[in-house]
Amino acid sequence: MTTEMGRPADRLADVVSRADVVLVDFDGPICRLFGGRSASRVAADLRQLVVSRGVALPDDLADQDDPLELLRAVAGFAPELLGVVEAALTAAEVAAAASAETTIGVFDLVRACVDTERSLAIVSNNSAAAIDAYLGRRDRARYFAAIVGRAEHPDLLKPNPAPVVRALRALDVAPEAAVLVGDSTTDVAAAHAAGVACIGYANEPGKAEALAAAGSDAVVTDLSDLGAVLARTRPPVSQLSWVDSGGGPLIVVPSAVLAEWRGATTDDPDDWGDYERACRIDGYVGTLDVGAGQALVLADEPATTTYLPDRRVFVRWLYANSEADVIRLLPQAIAIADWADAGTWTTTGPARLFDSGYAGDGPEPPTHLTVEVAAGTYLIRTAHVEPDKHTALMLVHLAEQTRPA
Repeated sequence: MTTEMGRPADRLADVVSRADVVLVDFDGPICRLFGGRSASRVAADLRQLVVSRGVALPDDLADQDDPLELLRAVAGFAPELLGVVEAALTAAEVAAAASAETTIGVFDLVRACVDTERSLAIVSNNSAAAIDAYLGRRDRARYFAAIVGRAEHPDLLKPNPAPVVRALRALDVAPEAAVLVGDSTTDVAAAHAAGVACIGYANEPGKAEALAAAGSDAVVTDLSDLGAVLARTRPPVSQLSWVDSGGGPLIVVPSAVLAEWRGATTDDPDDWGDYERACRIDGYVGTLDVGAGQALVLADEPATTTYLPDRRVFVRWLYANSEADVIRLLPQAIAIADWADAGTWTTTGPARLFDSGYAGDGPEPPTHLTVEVAAGTYLIRTAHVEPDKHTALMLVHLAEQTRPA
């Protein structure tokens, strides 16, 4: 749910639409850093460390349970211990990062940024070492163009705008083209001091009101909602042409017999026509007679599909974090594919790939693709490939067999 004074949805969309870069705080929006070991316990250890060095704690710090606030205080009353306390806090953060719980919805936000080609950066008062340790657990660092962690001196932490300014410089972006997502009033203050809009993330009761009062340009309670707005306010930038299915098989019909494919367009409500024939194909692929020609059916799953003419390979996107990941992993996927023969397909030349529910001579399907292939008979080979643990593809290869004389 998105909340804001006045018209929340419109305000959030307005803020997001101007952003080319999304800066994200770490502890809160990305993960719950001290979920397994409370921040108050870490603060207690730091207080004990100070006392063990022969320095008395000021009375107002006896119950300080925020490690970062304690670090700020040490810089004032015991600057000679700043390096020791900083090192201990960093070690505690790195240890906590090993079990930190990922915030629900954050990778909907990340995926939306990747799909719409918005750069991402982390801007945090936590140590860069802890951020690296968390991101390294699941190879997530590649999504972030910059990581700005804790500065050498506490005076340069948020609400000081210095970390935000460092991120802007690292990404070479103007303040008005960026937005910061944070869960504290210090995030709001730092963003605005740097000339950057701020979206407050209210992950606890009462935070929405506090963040709004601090001047957040918008407030969200669910990062999935923010991801949806990011995706909606800028069309995804795709490097390949993909064809979607409405739920059934995709079909590849030679252009010469395209008008012969009737799809599901019949007058009989109990007869789904050619579409029903396509649905009866068992397995990953199959062929059907269409007039005097033959169509290739891409069955099994209604997966988004593209065609690589230089390799004569259909790529079916089963799951992946982004199109960029699919493209990056394609050479490896093809190289490791364990191909299985799946019959032959004869075509009279170029064909059209589209949802088999549509008629070939009817209105053009919302997504379709011309398949550039020479006339001939091709051996069909299939392979289910998982080039990494986040990506699975179905590959259908047209291996040349014969061409007409």
